[in-house]
Amino acid sequence: MTHVTALLNHKGGVGKTTLTINLGAALAHIGKRVLLVDLDPQGHLTEGVGLQHLYLEESRNLYTLLTDTKAGKVEGLVQRHPREPFFVIPAHYQLVLAEQSLYMARNREHKLKALMSQLDGKYDWILIDCPPALGNLTDNALNAARQVVIPIQAEATSVRALELLFDQIESVERGLNIHVRVLAVVPNLVQDSAMAKRILSDLRQSIDTVTPFELRKRVMLQAAWSKGCSIFGFEPTSHAEERTRQEIIDLYLQLADLVVERVQGENHA
Repeated sequence: MTHVTALLNHKGGVGKTTLTINLGAALAHIGKRVLLVDLDPQGHLTEGVGLQHLYLEESRNLYTLLTDTKAGKVEGLVQRHPREPFFVIPAHYQLVLAEQSLYMARNREHKLKALMSQLDGKYDWILIDCPPALGNLTDNALNAARQVVIPIQAEATSVRALELLFDQIESVERGLNIHVRVLAVVPNLVQDSAMAKRILSDLRQSIDTVTPFELRKRVMLQAAWSKGCSIFGFEPTSHAEERTRQEIIDLYLQLADLVVERVQGENHA
């Protein structure tokens, strides 16, 4: 069974793409077959895994398949990453047209679900990196996935944005008569401050899916992204860097174990 999961937050700057890449790498590290789907028209995940040349390539792409049912099979878009143990469906610059094109389409919220259903059983996990906006692409991701991981910063503005996101999820659930499960709310890019600690404490008291650990802001994650690799594939240049890298890896492995456990718990309930 393939577990399709959307990683989303309409608030930008919460580290959503970095989280997608490194959670995918962590799941692959524990033996899962993983596919990353870049649904963001900006193509940040595609760039972050070093496949930015595909973003501008004139070829059949995710946009053409979302808007033309006769454009072919989605498996043809899958790229085996040359250095990482996961697969990728890259974004394409034409995705900027998707919001308007889908708005005019019949059954517009079901386009991505139909594509992902073609891949059922071929991967253990499909992680969809959503755009930092609420719209037709995000609605498609919610419908295709039915389960989400939400990164959030320990800031007041992020908490307010989370409330709006929950409202949007509920709206999609009502409109499509589906249930979307929140697998995890992940405090991300957390900085050490009294305000951050207070916000994290309040979040954990009010939302039971907030992870018991947080991912701190680390320069090394940005360095890995700029080299087109996950933290698992990043090559440190000193013993101190290796210790930092291992600390980050351990946290992402905790997150991978947590989402796997929560999915298995749901299936056995």
